[in-house]
Amino acid sequence: KSLTQQEANLIGDVCIAAGAVAYLGPFTSEYRISCTDGWRKALGDLNVAHTQGCTVLMVMADPVVVRQWRVDGLPADTVSTENGIILSNARRWPLCIDPQGQANKWIKSMESANAVETCKPSDKEFLRTLENAVRFGKPVVMENILESLDPSLE
Repeated sequence: KSLTQQEANLIGDVCIAAGAVAYLGPFTSEYRISCTDGWRKALGDLNVAHTQGCTVLMVMADPVVVRQWRVDGLPADTVSTENGIILSNARRWPLCIDPQGQANKWIKSMESANAVETCKPSDKEFLRTLENAVRFGKPVVMENILESLDPSLE
């Protein structure tokens, strides 16, 4: 694809990628595909140029970064890669529903060089651990979070 064509499609492609990062995190692969298909159709209806079959992976996946994610334990499927892109580009902290512990393992491995802190609400030092991590700019993985967060975290 030529640079001129990429430039012409940039706005539409970025709209699709931004929509994916903002909205598609909690959804299944099938629903994600349905949404991006709908967005591409809407862009076409509005005469906004975009790459045929554009996905968040096409726009935002850096092969070197994705390869490192695999080394750090992220599964090699499309949904996991999309989740990695969503997680690393989200403006707020993510809540990962992770029954197999794959995201937990990946995040801990990926952030190990940054002295990631891990804590559970049942830990005696939970709030202190969280406060210190925030104070010193360390990443935090909070495990076993229930349906509602402790009001002291607000």
